[in-house]
Amino acid sequence: MSMRKKFCRHATFGWYLSIVGCIAQLSACFAPQGVPEARFRRAHELVAVGTRFLRERNFSEARQAFELASELAPMAAAVDGLGCVALLEGRYEVAERYFWEAYEMDRTYEEALVNVGLVKELRGQREEARAIYLEYLGKNPLSAVARNNLAALEYDRGMGTMVTIDELEKAIVLSDQVVIRDNLAVLATK
Repeated sequence: MSMRKKFCRHATFGWYLSIVGCIAQLSACFAPQGVPEARFRRAHELVAVGTRFLRERNFSEARQAFELASELAPMAAAVDGLGCVALLEGRYEVAERYFWEAYEMDRTYEEALVNVGLVKELRGQREEARAIYLEYLGKNPLSAVARNNLAALEYDRGMGTMVTIDELEKAIVLSDQVVIRDNLAVLATK
């Protein structure tokens, strides 16, 4: 049984199949300079719509919603959402570009880095993925998503059950999510 990875404030990823979704949250509370507040609010709503479509595996509609949001207001969450669509469609190079673009747009939107880590991992670049997860956790030690992904990576790398359990238990304390509980259940069968 494989462990599941969680990525993107927009979805969870369980080796190409499972989309369980989280509520998308914007990286800032205020509209970017020069963008009318009403337009920013509408863009925020479209990110939520895109997130819903992503959960439903309706990638075409999700892409459209994230593109519209991005046209209305330059926001990292919309670009990150486009990356999630590309990732779930198996277009890893495109996804990675979107995630880096989201991070470049807003350096406080560091969740995009977790997504870059997942892309690196899926492309077989495990050491790079691990470095990204560790760097992210150095800045954001309270990230359940990064801890879950690091635990699953360490498990896949054969680092042992204790290392994996330690990370997953920390992740559970931070956010009691089904994906993390399922991963602990995988280890319980070992």
